[in-house]
Amino acid sequence: MNNEIDKLTVIGSGIAGSFFLETIVRSGQKIDITLIDKNDFYFPKNRISKDLTDLKRVKKNDQLAKKLGIKFICAKVEKINQKRKKIYLDNSQKLGFENLVIASGISNRKIEIKGTNKEGFFYLAEVNPFLLKVLLKIHNETVLFVNSLEGIKFSLFLRSLQKEVRIVAANLEFLGQDQQEIKNLLEKKGIVLYLGYNLKEVIGEKSVKAVKIIKDAIDNSLDEENLPIKVFSSQLVFIDSILYPNLNFLEDLKTNLEKKDFFLNYGEVYIIGDAGKPDIKNQKCYTRNSLRAKNEGAALANYFLGSEVSSFDLENQENIMREEIQDIYDKEG
Repeated sequence: MNNEIDKLTVIGSGIAGSFFLETIVRSGQKIDITLIDKNDFYFPKNRISKDLTDLKRVKKNDQLAKKLGIKFICAKVEKINQKRKKIYLDNSQKLGFENLVIASGISNRKIEIKGTNKEGFFYLAEVNPFLLKVLLKIHNETVLFVNSLEGIKFSLFLRSLQKEVRIVAANLEFLGQDQQEIKNLLEKKGIVLYLGYNLKEVIGEKSVKAVKIIKDAIDNSLDEENLPIKVFSSQLVFIDSILYPNLNFLEDLKTNLEKKDFFLNYGEVYIIGDAGKPDIKNQKCYTRNSLRAKNEGAALANYFLGSEVSSFDLENQENIMREEIQDIYDKEG
């Protein structure tokens, strides 16, 4: 690519975005750079199930921007019009862009039940570590809706804090051959399992007080009124639902994104990191995605700068899953 770049806009201060920015700035090329993120901080998702309450891992975006000599805007992106090269923010601000890098990461698919707007309800990929650290100091009962190995690991993390933990899951089939052993381990740790259940309602006024779950229908002949329902108290609810790339703000995104080495290209819009993984919904273990995100950030920066783009090997997801499960056995078994 032509290395004469005047202006860059980056959405997302996570691993992919920050490595991209740092590589660009280190080059010494004078470029007008703006970073946009809905939060004024970033907490690495690969630490969620390890040391979520260790706020030393939190990166302040204004400090990052000052260090790199770039502009930072703390706002949520509402929509992007690629044809007009316009970014619309939730603070009513409208920005133009020349080259746009999207490193907006992932979100959990939202569940359609009552009560998800209460304090104490969290989607696992979007946890606010500052708020959660406060709530963990005063609350003991927790419920997790689990869909991946990350949810299992997070349940063990909560149990290590001496919290009461209940897991709700349709099944544990995502664990493959290890599902029975992991089930035994969870029960040994005192984690209560509700398999074959789904969340029905989060109960409480302003904050979570209890959870209602409902047994999955075995066949379509059973109506909801006749299905077993359980209600138990809980002050914290975590949802480990299916993941998807954070790209809802792209107004005219096509499905024919062009693959350029290790990032996605759509005109003057470039997508890196987990946001550029359309198949992430199939992942059941994602904490090691950080290495890929670092490499993609550096690769795209070198592409912009006209430097050689180094190749790198992507780890096999099945192998990663096995290693992560073995780590659980080594630590908890």
